[in-house]
Amino acid sequence: MKNKIYVIATAGVILIGIIIVAVLGFKVDYSYKQYSLVSVQIGQEFKVADIKSITDEIFPKEKVEIKSSGVYSDTLILNVNGINDEQKEKLSTKLNEKYGLETTAESINVKVVPKYRLRDIAKSFILPMLIASIVGLVYMSIRYRKIGIVKVIGQFIILNALAEALYVSVIAITRFPVNRLVMPGSIAIFFIITTFLACGFEKQIKSEKE
Repeated sequence: MKNKIYVIATAGVILIGIIIVAVLGFKVDYSYKQYSLVSVQIGQEFKVADIKSITDEIFPKEKVEIKSSGVYSDTLILNVNGINDEQKEKLSTKLNEKYGLETTAESINVKVVPKYRLRDIAKSFILPMLIASIVGLVYMSIRYRKIGIVKVIGQFIILNALAEALYVSVIAITRFPVNRLVMPGSIAIFFIITTFLACGFEKQIKSEKE
């Protein structure tokens, strides 16, 4: 009965995850979205809190990443979803008032950074995962051949596939931002499931000997 509940719950979560991905897609970490990199030469050190009070007014309800650059940390760097001429004008005016500058909207540098594709994040992990899967399959097929090669391979593939699908579905449902930590998490799950299977097969072999 418990197994049926687990199966139904897992299938339900995966189904909901598929629907959310199909409708909304994954939520991507801010650094992987397309954004505008805005740089302004301040000419003096500045406090992030002071800049934040300015950006909160110009970019309301938007997450703005504030950084400093340059040898003397006197260049302001803003990562924003986008910036129009009016916002550039307001930014230059506010900075001039705060720091006694003569910055113009035209002197503000804006560079559009393209979206980082999810497949680019996964690409570097595909080959290691493929090799690990093949090695794991070959080892377990040989080590636990007495249990049945088809059974061993079947459980290995099905459990790992379900675990990975559940992992991805939870990420989609919770709207956890996809970043570089997601793929290592997937690899960790793979090794946990493989270890769990190996322990189960070892117990089965031991019980058969007894």
